[in-house]
Amino acid sequence: MRAPADRLADEVRAAAAAGRRLFPRGTGRWWPDPPPGASPLDLSSSDEISRFDVADLVATVGAGCRLDRLAAALGEGDAWLALDPPGPADRTLGSALATGGGGPLAAGFGPPRDQVLGMTVVAGNGTVVRIGGRVVKNVAGFDLAKVVVGGHGGFGVITEVHLRLRARAQSDLTRVWTGSLTAIAAATARLLRADTAVHAFESLSPPLAASLGLGEGWALALRAIGTARAAQEELDAAARVVTDAHDCREIPTTPYTLHPTPWEVWRSVVGSWPVILRVGADPAAWPDAVALGAEHLGDLLGTSVTVPRGTVRLGAGGVTSASVRALRERAARRGWPVTLERADAATRAAVGVWGAMPPGPRRLTETLRAIYDPNGVFAVPLFA
Repeated sequence: MRAPADRLADEVRAAAAAGRRLFPRGTGRWWPDPPPGASPLDLSSSDEISRFDVADLVATVGAGCRLDRLAAALGEGDAWLALDPPGPADRTLGSALATGGGGPLAAGFGPPRDQVLGMTVVAGNGTVVRIGGRVVKNVAGFDLAKVVVGGHGGFGVITEVHLRLRARAQSDLTRVWTGSLTAIAAATARLLRADTAVHAFESLSPPLAASLGLGEGWALALRAIGTARAAQEELDAAARVVTDAHDCREIPTTPYTLHPTPWEVWRSVVGSWPVILRVGADPAAWPDAVALGAEHLGDLLGTSVTVPRGTVRLGAGGVTSASVRALRERAARRGWPVTLERADAATRAAVGVWGAMPPGPRRLTETLRAIYDPNGVFAVPLFA
């Protein structure tokens, strides 16, 4: 039987020969509408968990595998994947990696690319490219994978991934505080200076906090995963720092030991926002990025900030091309990229997924696209 990558490569070569454009498609839940004139490239056949080494904590998984199915399979081996992107439970692994859509766990475990040891990609010229390896010692020369993860399919379609896993933890604890934006910002600044060691460190705007049942005002949610003693000690240390920041009120955490957890609800709520813009700000300056978003995008459905990484997610019901361009222009003055993580096809085409880039990185990006997709088979507007 031929590998899924080989079958997909045939489809890509046929599309290139016929002058057709393709749009990678898993379950179709994240970017449901393909660009006009583009045919879907169905990845549903690339859904196998072909290898799972419990002892080495490594798995080889097809990009079309649903995240809920993958989590269940890994759980049978007391393992899990530190990848918690927004979106429905049946979102595919390839979708999460292609959009670079990590969640709150990126604070402690790094972004999606840090969970990947290697991958197989079908480039726009029909070449099957294998990047990296299955074990940590084989990841030399891994830079191309770091471009593909978060590349939104602009360089090729991911077909198979070698994943770095974690052993199931004994304890998973969460503590939450609420307060004004000023109070929460002060608390996060103190936590950053204290180099707080937690695995999720998220600031949540009032609409999002209310959706998670956290009451009124801004919220600060911290999560620690590990042994019962270590997780408790990490959160207790963080709590002492937050307590020293005035005007933050801790809310009872008993409900958050139940299911669904606030982190699971976060994925559902944030994943329901029709438009998501992701700002890569300086961690200590996240309130400035929030203010920029409010200034240019108006009333937002919510804002979620992965504080240690400076990742500011802005959720909107819709945006105009002018508002996105204005936001990007202002953010660029601070060296902050603004990625269109989710939007309808018309908005993606109008403003581009990445928007403007400094001349050097843009030339490199365009060179890579010319090498791996010379005929523009993949209909992904990285730039407007």
